[in-house]
Formats: sequence, structure tokens, C-alpha cells
Amino acid sequence: MSVVLLMGVVWPTVTACTPESGGVAGMTLDRAGRPAVVVAWCPGKAPDSIYLYTSDDLAPEVTIRLQAPAKFPGKMIEVPITSPPVGWTADPPAPVLDSARVYSVYAPVTGSEYTSRGPRFTLGRLRGDGWILVNEYDQEIDRYVDLYIRAADLVRRADC
Repeated sequence: MSVVLLMGVVWPTVTACTPESGGVAGMTLDRAGRPAVVVAWCPGKAPDSIYLYTSDDLAPEVTIRLQAPAKFPGKMIEVPITSPPVGWTADPPAPVLDSARVYSVYAPVTGSEYTSRGPRFTLGRLRGDGWILVNEYDQEIDRYVDLYIRAADLVRRADC
């Protein structure tokens, strides 16, 4: 009985810390061969920024924030991490990615509980020619696996 009571108290606290998914993000190489994040979102949950951060045990930790001038337009957007579009701001300016690091990416909606989550990746796992890297949990092997999908599949995975 005490375990059930404890779960009733702890579970809402744990789940309250994780923003609700409002879309999905993936990684690709754009036509110029630059690493780019591709974000698809649910109606009314358009992000306005992208965060890329180191997801490994190496020092120093790195966080790159790309801020759009407004909410993202449409249903999907592709943004080169190291060369954001005109009107965007990057912190730090002119971000550089290290091929030896593992990164993660997400696109939150500022002032909201929604976020578009993306994969863990290294630069060497990125492909171009329209292939977008996402990670998906495989229950049979009990771990996340890389999947390469197209833009239409990313939009479907936004899970609206």
C-alpha cells in the first residue's frame, strides 16, 4: 500500500518535469553538406528556437541556441546549425560542432510546455539527400536505434 501511495505522490512530480511533445526533430546534412536540424510540429505548437547540446561525458559541455525571429512558419523547417538563416541569432555566434562529440537536439515553444524532441547523434551518422536521422525505441532489443526517414515521415511522427 505504501508503494502505491508513494507512486501517487511521486509520479505526478516526475511527469510534470517533462514538457509535452508538440512535434519531432531530426538531423540531416543540407545540400551544402552542413549539419541541419529538421523540425515538424503539431498545429498551434510551432517552436521558435532550437537547442543543440552535448550528450556525452566529455568536457566542456556545449549548448548552442538558435533563436528564430518569430514562431516557425508552416508545418516543418530545416535549419543549418552552423549557419542559421538571416534574421536568426546563434548563441554562441558562429557555432562549431566537433565530430568526436555526441549531441542531442530539441525545439521548444518558448513560454509553453511543448517541445519537439530530436535524436542523439554524432556528425558521422548524418546523411544527406533528404534522409533525416531520428532515434526510436526498439522494445525487442530494449534500446534506441537510428532510423533514416524522409520529410513526410517526420511530419507523420509529429504525433499530433
